Amino acid sequence: MTHYENKAVVLARHPEGALQISDFRMEARSVRALEPGEFLIANHWLSIDPYTRPRLNRHTDYVSPIGLGEIISGETVGVVVASRTLHYQEGDKVFAYSGWQQYHITNDQDFIVHKLPPTDLPDTVFLNTVGTPGRSAYFGMMRIAKPHAGEVLVVSAASGAVGSIVGQMGKMAGCRVVGIAGSAEKCRYVVEELGFDACVNYRDDDLKKQLRHACPDGVDIYFENVGGRISMLVAQLLNEGARVPICGNAAQYDKGTDVNVSSPTAFFSSLPDAPTNRFFLVTEWFKDYPESDMWLLKALSEGKLKYRETLIAGLENAPQAFVDLLNARHFGKQIIKIV
Repeated sequence: MTHYENKAVVLARHPEGALQISDFRMEARSVRALEPGEFLIANHWLSIDPYTRPRLNRHTDYVSPIGLGEIISGETVGVVVASRTLHYQEGDKVFAYSGWQQYHITNDQDFIVHKLPPTDLPDTVFLNTVGTPGRSAYFGMMRIAKPHAGEVLVVSAASGAVGSIVGQMGKMAGCRVVGIAGSAEKCRYVVEELGFDACVNYRDDDLKKQLRHACPDGVDIYFENVGGRISMLVAQLLNEGARVPICGNAAQYDKGTDVNVSSPTAFFSSLPDAPTNRFFLVTEWFKDYPESDMWLLKALSEGKLKYRETLIAGLENAPQAFVDLLNARHFGKQIIKIV
């Protein structure tokens, strides 16, 4: 096997409060020889995702923490460059949970790795609309929200990778869709390009008034991505029979303490007329990924789903991209171009 030198981003220290660039460091490691059944992936694209943030803490309540000196976890799309298995050949394009590194060795028993289906779409869509963000939107909507025509759907982080797909799915189902985003530019994007009916800026002082104006008939579905103050304001507008899929609690991710993902569930369940609500992980429907992928690919190819990506060159820039993501200084899906 050709000699490969791997570049990787590892955890240098557990964050104390807000995430800092100095919490990471770059390392170079030689890639060992392959064992029978193994293959080597050269990663081309790396997904930057907010759910990674709690794993950087010393303790987490629902996922295992990343240890000091360990490679930061993350989803990738790459190409097989060496193989000692018949299941994967050199040149195969694959999705994997490789982490923040240039090369990754895995084996043919790794159930997360899968070959990309043939398509004219960019490879990055498999980290975006046909990846974890798209699947989160799909299963949150189809299995929990179950939208009906004429209902009002509110989605937080509306311009983000998950929220943007949720809103477009809501429009396909015949809902009135109201987004919540963090700037006037993002609000314009979700209304003018994605087709939302309205969008409010959560940074505005009159957010409560704007929400009531955008939802005069109340809210039937609230797709939760952020938690915090926004949840409390939307809760005041929930109609009888409302549903609340809880995909994330991003407002708490960068606090530097353990993240209680059940807190939005506890909040919504404590309301006098509690809506149907639950926190979910997309991996609950792992066996149904072919169903969601087929639906999302079809919607993309037919032009029914639009998406936006922020592409940043260089693995060394992943820490800054992550900090920017947590501070909402990004647009759409944040992806690193490794090579």
